[in-house]
Amino acid sequence: MNVQSSLLMRVLALAHVAASASAQAGAVVEQISFEVINSFDRRAAVVGEMRIPDSKRERLPAVVIVNSTTGSDGRGAFYAEALNQAGIATFEIDMFQGRGIPASLVHNMPHVFQSLRYLANHPRIDGARVGIMGFSYGAQVSLLTSSDEMTRTYSDRDLRFAAHLALYPQCWVLRKRSENDKLLKPAMFMEVTGRPVHILVGEKDDYDSFEGCRVFLAGLPAPAKPHYALSVYEGATFAWDSRFSSAVYEAEANRGRGGTVRVIADADIARQSQEFALTYFSRYLAEN
Repeated sequence: MNVQSSLLMRVLALAHVAASASAQAGAVVEQISFEVINSFDRRAAVVGEMRIPDSKRERLPAVVIVNSTTGSDGRGAFYAEALNQAGIATFEIDMFQGRGIPASLVHNMPHVFQSLRYLANHPRIDGARVGIMGFSYGAQVSLLTSSDEMTRTYSDRDLRFAAHLALYPQCWVLRKRSENDKLLKPAMFMEVTGRPVHILVGEKDDYDSFEGCRVFLAGLPAPAKPHYALSVYEGATFAWDSRFSSAVYEAEANRGRGGTVRVIADADIARQSQEFALTYFSRYLAEN
């Protein structure tokens, strides 16, 4: 179901923007909300924070930041601040709105692609230079938006994300869902958009381990593989860029066998991944 321009006009008409008069860290902050058209769930909405850097450039690149299942917990802001200081706008969105995790990742495709359309229609944003990054569940969403089939189905034909960054996705869950989810076809990555995709994962991730993402990449068709890359942070656990350390039992830990998921907040590794995101998007969202 392609999002037609008439429906997108409705999205913009429903958008409620409360612009902040003050600048925070050199960026104007806007609280944005709009209805998701043709969503899988009634009254679905995107609510988020858009930050537009103080810049003399007429139109800026931007990054959609997709939350994990815990919502906005400071991780998105950590990366947004660095991107804003480099002149890249950010739009950190909350896809769940207290509804819980949807039955399928595909349920969130309208959220992210209509966020892309919203940015493309913003007078300060260059719609051809919009990237996407996400954490955990949001990282899986970021990976899925690199599928050509998903892009053709849920976005306008002329709009696609220019770069994708996935932080500690559960790659084995993505493979499992493609086998059991009726909305996710096993061949969803047979054709990809061709835009760069990079995965960051911790060596000691209790959900999947970095090997799960290596298996995922190895299973991609040959034409797609050159567009994907993986970096492993030695000694890092799941969610190394969290503000606090924790440990909790998760049924999906240890590739679905269950177990304790450790989160060790590591400021040094967090700075490394923040710098990576900044370098990555500065490169791939640069003006041609």
